[in-house]
Amino acid sequence: MNSKQDNDFVEFWYRQYSTYLFRYACLFVDSHTAEEVVQETFRIVCEKGPLDQIEHPKTWLRKITEYVIKNRSREREKWMTMLVDAEKLPDDFWGRHEDETNIELEYAGVVLRDDLHLLKLLAVDGYTYVEAAKEFEITSEACRKRAKRAADKLRKKLEGS
Repeated sequence: MNSKQDNDFVEFWYRQYSTYLFRYACLFVDSHTAEEVVQETFRIVCEKGPLDQIEHPKTWLRKITEYVIKNRSREREKWMTMLVDAEKLPDDFWGRHEDETNIELEYAGVVLRDDLHLLKLLAVDGYTYVEAAKEFEITSEACRKRAKRAADKLRKKLEGS
């Protein structure tokens, strides 16, 4: 936040437009995700400045909300493409990896055990970021960032092997 004045703008805009933004987001996502979208919108606003130059804050906030929704959609699609269709796996795949301990031993030292668990919750068990964040007692944004870093690190190490 750049100034006290910017802080006042954010506070005023939140009181003025958060319900509008929530209802708008609900047109595209469920209510829990809509709450997160509005929070993310105002987190982004807090990084912008100077806010006194924004002529049409309602329109500007709605545009940010749209970008947040689109980014979440792209992120979800990316995760969905990472999932493997179980029917396309070789027959020996499940026998070799059925025991969770084997997976953890196989990737020991590649990524942290908790990060591997997080990736499994998201990619295999179908958890949302909100659900996984509750399991790890972190925010959904922290969960999203942690999962991205872990997936990138895992992918990079595996490609180097």
